[in-house]
Amino acid sequence: MQMQMRSAIVASAALLALVAGCSSVGSSAVRTDGMPPRANVGPVRVYAIAPPPDTRVVGVVEVHAIQDEANIQTLMPVFLRRVRELGGSGGVVDHVLTGYEWRTEMRYESFAYPCGYRATCYGTHLVPFTYEVRYLTIQGRAIVPAPAPAPFPTTTPKSSPNQPVPSGDSL
Repeated sequence: MQMQMRSAIVASAALLALVAGCSSVGSSAVRTDGMPPRANVGPVRVYAIAPPPDTRVVGVVEVHAIQDEANIQTLMPVFLRRVRELGGSGGVVDHVLTGYEWRTEMRYESFAYPCGYRATCYGTHLVPFTYEVRYLTIQGRAIVPAPAPAPFPTTTPKSSPNQPVPSGDSL
């Protein structure tokens, strides 16, 4: 019974690891206006090149991925989610960087060789393996509408204690 329980736990863990998998998608978002982040629950719009007038920047966002996940369809939803987490109602895409880079890692390689009469020996050695990696990075800003200026002052200016109050008699 205990053996069946252990094998069920191991099988569940293996299935979870298989389903969860690994992802190369990463992101960072930093609020730059000094206010604590508060998530936006409404829609988020995307702007290219320049934000609309009467907006202010509340943070910066960067998302990136490599290989098969390095595409706009994968990264743009992550970009919009991070803008929303900063409280932004819009995201301005400033840079889309893509390219390839070479990476080298060391791998073990097994080989067989003849050693003596009708004998085969086996060995391993460490060899460099170089491959190309595609990357994509999206950088931008989270924005919100700027508050509208007040049309006129709501309080009347008070006279300073150092200035005399004008009287109605002097003309």
